Amino acid sequence: MIEERRKHIRAKRRIPVKIADKNFDIITDTADISTSGTYCRVTRLLPLMSKIEIVLLIPVAENESKTQKIKCKGVVVRAEPILLKDTDKAHYNVAIFFTEVHKKDQKLLEAYVKHADVHEEGAEVEEKADI
Repeated sequence: MIEERRKHIRAKRRIPVKIADKNFDIITDTADISTSGTYCRVTRLLPLMSKIEIVLLIPVAENESKTQKIKCKGVVVRAEPILLKDTDKAHYNVAIFFTEVHKKDQKLLEAYVKHADVHEEGAEVEEKADI
């Protein structure tokens, strides 16, 4: 049996995210997000432990039509190939652990996840890998 370790609230919210390194830029949406990482779908394999740069467009709690940009760094901690109907392109679900987030941006992220937890049905606390 796998030991459950996740301690952070995860909001199942789709927000725009850009994932990049010196060789590529990927634009996608999050499937869920926490203060320590995110889970999303991409169309290229990202090797485990790849160091990447991330830009998130977080909705402002008071006015969700406005967004704030959060730039941070992260590492790919899980990459799973998935099969999608009606496409011949490869897709992967990837889990990204945030390794470097400025304090100001961390506070914005915490506020966003807490806001989603209170105001959305899509937030949950999971006790799995801390990402």
